[in-house]
Amino acid sequence: SAFAFNTLMGMAGGIMAAWFVTRDAFWMMGGALCGIISVASGIDMWYPGTAFAVGAVGGLLMPYCHKMLTNWGIDDAVGAVSVHGFIGIWGVMAPGILLGGYPAPEGIPEISFIGQLVGAISFFLLGFVPGYVLSWILNKAGMLRYSEAILEMGVDKTEGTTAAYPDFQKSA
Repeated sequence: SAFAFNTLMGMAGGIMAAWFVTRDAFWMMGGALCGIISVASGIDMWYPGTAFAVGAVGGLLMPYCHKMLTNWGIDDAVGAVSVHGFIGIWGVMAPGILLGGYPAPEGIPEISFIGQLVGAISFFLLGFVPGYVLSWILNKAGMLRYSEAILEMGVDKTEGTTAAYPDFQKSA
């Protein structure tokens, strides 16, 4: 089906573009998510080559979005805001840019740049803003991060009581 194939094409574009930019396996796998997220809102309407290109744009943008967040002082250790936030906005806007005026079935509104922009702004206001405000409050209350003492000792030693791979532990 077009859904499955375009998902794979977007993922492939995101992986390849992220690898091209970063040469880092962590960001390459983030590129896979970016590719999928980039093509999701137009998944049934993309041609496979276009799905690849839209996913590739997401994979290219992701490391730069993460760097921008870091420069703003936002701690996004796994790139979740970059992937789901910024690339999510790209994914919502891409159909408005590339599929605007595409014929729609009867009773369904046409895709438009303005419609997609309104959707992106709504997602930002209902998703990012409340999350940022809540994170800011939790951070000010000291409930968002581990203490420096725990970080220095290692979170694994304070959270986990068993070894991850007991069969590979050397006996004393």
